[in-house]
Amino acid sequence: MIKYMNENTCIICGSKEKKYDFDYLVVQTLHIRDIGGEKRVQALGETDSGTVCKSCAAKRLGQIEAQTFPVKRLAPFIAIFLLGVIISVFSIGKDRIIFMLGLAAVACGIMGCYSRLKVASVKRKKYSALSNDDALEEAAWDVFCDALPKKDGDNDLTYIPITEKTLAMKNGDLMIMYDLLPDIAKEAWNILHNRKQD
Repeated sequence: MIKYMNENTCIICGSKEKKYDFDYLVVQTLHIRDIGGEKRVQALGETDSGTVCKSCAAKRLGQIEAQTFPVKRLAPFIAIFLLGVIISVFSIGKDRIIFMLGLAAVACGIMGCYSRLKVASVKRKKYSALSNDDALEEAAWDVFCDALPKKDGDNDLTYIPITEKTLAMKNGDLMIMYDLLPDIAKEAWNILHNRKQD
């Protein structure tokens, strides 16, 4: 959640200490479900900027390296697991369908926790391969994205950083890295490079 949105202060804590400045492009994705399956409609939003201080980046890097992160990320799966256990225990020998639903909830809870922990492990390996300065910058972007909104109405929001790394990417690279549709990847590439020329 954004606490401070001023280009001179950290988006997380409001500090004016040494910081990482980010320019980014907003991607809006609408998922449409119909008989033929799920389709995606994407549009590009505005470019914007924000800041994360070095302390917030270092705190996130420490969490990643220690593989600790807020329990709230596991809380939904833990709740599903516990609910499944309760349902299963109270329906043993009574209603087989409800008992099976309880077991399914237990399985979903376990798989969800496992998935989140696996993602954290992969992220930790990725960060350990980087130099300390690069890892801090990646952690700053990570905490910055966590603070930005994830939804705008029915649209999912994702963000493309405008950096030397993304400017060096081709359309196909942008499409794969940021899960863009081909036309949107081309449009994003044009926006990134037009902004560079300005």
